[in-house]
Amino acid sequence: MALNISTDGERVVVRLPKLFGFAVRSEFKQATSGHPVGTKYKLDFQDVERMDSSALGMLLLLRETSGGLSSDILIVNPRTEIRKLLQLANFHTLFKMA
Repeated sequence: MALNISTDGERVVVRLPKLFGFAVRSEFKQATSGHPVGTKYKLDFQDVERMDSSALGMLLLLRETSGGLSSDILIVNPRTEIRKLLQLANFHTLFKMA
């Protein structure tokens, strides 16, 4: 599955693929670039079964390009293993998680 991009009114919604990593870096960059600083994002991890270190890098880059400390990025529907990985990397302190 490729990335699925939509909006929910106030946020750009990016539904991520089963394998979130290096293979989708170009598509992820294309989907999230071109939006002004301050754009709100919702990253839907519902389908994500595995992610690699490049996925973590993509998330950090998105955070920086969307406003850094003032960015508004919401991670939703992560599976238990993915949530644990994000928490281990302290991403729960950098992103909102639901």
